[in-house]
Amino acid sequence: MALETLPAGIQDFLSWQVRQHSQTGKQAVPAVWPFVTISRQYGCEGFKLANLLAKRLNLASPEPIPWAVMGKEVVEEIAEKKGDAAKFVDALNTSRRGFIRQTVESLLGGRPTEYQAYETLAEALTALAGAGRVIILGCGGGIACGGVEAGLHVRLIAPLSWRAKKIAAERNVGALEAEAIAAREERQREAFVRDFTGEDVSDPLRYDVVFNNAQVEIETVAETVFLMMKNKKPT
Repeated sequence: MALETLPAGIQDFLSWQVRQHSQTGKQAVPAVWPFVTISRQYGCEGFKLANLLAKRLNLASPEPIPWAVMGKEVVEEIAEKKGDAAKFVDALNTSRRGFIRQTVESLLGGRPTEYQAYETLAEALTALAGAGRVIILGCGGGIACGGVEAGLHVRLIAPLSWRAKKIAAERNVGALEAEAIAAREERQREAFVRDFTGEDVSDPLRYDVVFNNAQVEIETVAETVFLMMKNKKPT
């Protein structure tokens, strides 16, 4: 379900991007800023990682606009192209329409029209990645944005028992039910990406770095990813 109103920080981000990408006269094409995608097995600490990383990146590089975390609901809102989101998509399409279209067509491999729903989501993901200074959480972003330059693609994994323990504590359910939830949700996520793109979201070669969430503290993961991003500059 999409958000009724985008958070103020997201609206500020979209407005800034609109100003950068709306071309008037002979305005130069805006710089390509880096971005991060985070993919995770169900039950891993993807949300916490995204927010820790955003905080770290903003401390190091607060300008020209703060880094923004784009989760499922925000991406869906942008895909629906309403309000500020519509202006953002239109502006990005003005400056990078050919690149976005080529990337999405390559991702979907000429699949038929019933894939239109995912096509709009892929366009939103690609537009966000092309804008840069975003951390895209989930939605198959690592695969959808794999062809966009300046990105770093991160994957979090952990044993089912570890993930089930966290789910059991968060949802107040038994261990067996928690394992069933984790396994079911993971199958659905993998099927979603595979059905629309033909790609395997669990393939480690799709990512720049893979962390075992059960073995590495999420704060250490965030700091490591930050160091990997430190030398990525706009082009």
